[in-house]
Amino acid sequence: MIALVLSVLALGVTALNLLLCYGIIRRLRAEPAPGPGVLPSTGHTVTGLRVGVPIALPAGSPTLVGFFSPGCDACEDLLPAFTRAAEAHPGGTGKVTAVVVEVDQDVDGRSYADALSPVAEVLRVPPASPWVTAFGVTGFPQVHALTEDGALRWSALGPADLERRLAG
Repeated sequence: MIALVLSVLALGVTALNLLLCYGIIRRLRAEPAPGPGVLPSTGHTVTGLRVGVPIALPAGSPTLVGFFSPGCDACEDLLPAFTRAAEAHPGGTGKVTAVVVEVDQDVDGRSYADALSPVAEVLRVPPASPWVTAFGVTGFPQVHALTEDGALRWSALGPADLERRLAG
């Protein structure tokens, strides 16, 4: 008799578990799928490219997005490595974006924009920019590689880290 009660109890628990799993799966399927690789952005790049609407990520090799802040010593250290990586990156400036975040109003970001313009589309943005929010940037510098569907492939925080990521 005890074996029968335990068997029925086990069967009941299994059925309840199956029902709960089915409910969870239905709810997950009802969630919207991740959107295409679109980054929020406002304004124009220093070369005049309008980015006042979401822009789609180009297909092919990963898109590099670097975040720099004028007056940041670590950003100065990363700038040459990022420039070399951008020059060698397949797809040219269409696959590389440099975001100059002007945290300090007294420090102008033009020198960064001038240095990065030949190898990347450059945006000069305030700290509350949608770009900063979308990437969750809390410190500088940062470099991210995005797949064509907008997924984060890898992130790098310094010159050695960037070169290691690009090599492997």
